[in-house]
Amino acid sequence: MGSSSRVLGAVYVMSQRIKHIKQLHKPADRVARVIVRNIRKNMLKARRIWLNQAANPSGDQQDSEALHNFRVEIRRLRVWLQLTRDLIRTKTKARMQLKNWAQGSNAGRDLEVMLGLLQQANAEDNLDLPSNSLIEKDKDLIRLISEPALALKPRPRTSSCSRPRMQAQSTKCTPFSAWLADRLHDEREKTLPLLREKDETLHEARIHIKHMRYLIEPIALSELKSTQSALNQLKALQTTLGDLHDLFVLREKLPSLICGLLNERLTARLQQPSTLTDPLNGSQTDPKTGPSKRAIQQDFTAIRNQYTLYLGWQAKQYDHAIESWHTISEQASARLEMVLNDLIGELKNLSQ
Repeated sequence: MGSSSRVLGAVYVMSQRIKHIKQLHKPADRVARVIVRNIRKNMLKARRIWLNQAANPSGDQQDSEALHNFRVEIRRLRVWLQLTRDLIRTKTKARMQLKNWAQGSNAGRDLEVMLGLLQQANAEDNLDLPSNSLIEKDKDLIRLISEPALALKPRPRTSSCSRPRMQAQSTKCTPFSAWLADRLHDEREKTLPLLREKDETLHEARIHIKHMRYLIEPIALSELKSTQSALNQLKALQTTLGDLHDLFVLREKLPSLICGLLNERLTARLQQPSTLTDPLNGSQTDPKTGPSKRAIQQDFTAIRNQYTLYLGWQAKQYDHAIESWHTISEQASARLEMVLNDLIGELKNLSQ
């Protein structure tokens, strides 16, 4: 991981996390606004790092995870905005911009993941990789570069306990610990059935697992005993289910990637119509008519065979991954339920 990732991680630890239990007793909306503001700062820092690399791709300190780090911070902020809508208000335009950033960065990251998996396939089965020229500039990524920085301006809801009038009317406002316990309870109830149902629901389960991880991370340095166990279990499950999802995406996106490779081959062949000996496979080319029918058929056959090999590798890897998940799923689900129950219980005890 590059130096930019380490800097971002240091900022995250210092600015976002709650270090003292007494902060968990404060009104939920007040704590949530502080967390949201700091996540925004981290996201904009990750964006600047990625933009600097995009502007200078041949620089000395390139971080291969720059786009990934930016996307993680986008997701983290969107989760907090979604789950705190009962506490704070933010600008609709800013939320829409954040949604566009998330969608715009998907294609680039999916391509990174696919090429990483194909590199793994190549190392294991000696398959030819698509060339880097397939990574074209994406219009959505260009929009990410050109749009101005995000301005959220989080404000308390009308019924917020942070407002003096409401404090006078209510002797007891909801503390952050109670609010967080309720959110984690809701996410737990959504997640556990998805882990225990069909394989098709595992991706949705992973989304809720990320929600819980993002909710817990700000209190990771507090004095609560159960936070680290819960985070460790959530991270392990997120990684396992993430590997499964990446293999699924590879199967889904592979046809378009292979079509790009075929287009690249045919373009290279057509650009040299006057060459008597074909540079790709040694077949003859008519200077007047271009590549022969046989040469083009050979290209199609080669790409088809490559596609078949990739599909075979993907199927083998996916079957192994899903079999491994079935082996540990029951134990992993029970472990997750236990550590979440412990943390929810601790948070509820704080609010009593």
